[in-house]
Amino acid sequence: MLQSPLFTLAASVNLIDAIKSNDIFGQGCLFLLTALSVVSLTIIFHKVTSVTRARRQSNRFQTLVDREGSWDALFHASQKFRDAPIAKLLKETYVECRLENWFDHKKALSLEDRLNLSKVTIEGILMRTIATEESKLQKNLTLLSMTAALAPFLGLLGTVWGVLASFQAVGSEGSAALSSLAPGISTALVTTIFGLFAAIPALIAHNYLMAEVSKLSSEMESFSHEIENAVRRQILSGGGA
Repeated sequence: MLQSPLFTLAASVNLIDAIKSNDIFGQGCLFLLTALSVVSLTIIFHKVTSVTRARRQSNRFQTLVDREGSWDALFHASQKFRDAPIAKLLKETYVECRLENWFDHKKALSLEDRLNLSKVTIEGILMRTIATEESKLQKNLTLLSMTAALAPFLGLLGTVWGVLASFQAVGSEGSAALSSLAPGISTALVTTIFGLFAAIPALIAHNYLMAEVSKLSSEMESFSHEIENAVRRQILSGGGA
């Protein structure tokens, strides 16, 4: 069976020997890069899972909102969608409206005062809830960004160090033959490989997750306007002229 040159080349690479051949500085870089990679992959798995769950539950809750018109029913339904950001918006608004009795036409305020005061209060609650949910969605994404930015440079640092050590060794031996340089340089390049292994998944995941968080944030902004309009209609229908 014929083997491609690329497969043959890949099979000839011995990363284990290259890792073992690194000096203490190079192995320290490899250890840090391995730790960054493990932490990054753990965050990626957790964040992809949580953001996907938030997206799925938000879609389901939006479908329920479009079908169900009762505030009470939507509030009770929101308890089942704990990971849906828009469900949190409705829940917080409902609690505020019931506590302050904004829907009570017998409240000791004129209709216009109730509309204005409720608007200011609801906007504050919605803004605070959106900020809280965005902070939760973006949690630990900074670590992915740092890994994507730091890992290649840390790998490059280990490589430059290894190349420097190789040239110094060649200078001491008095031989500039390629056979003398190659082992040290190949060993040094291992840190660059580890740096890219850590950075590439982190960069891809960070960009994907930031795009998903941005979409969820836009949905929360849009849904908050729907809530404000719904509250206004509810007050008008209960307040009379």
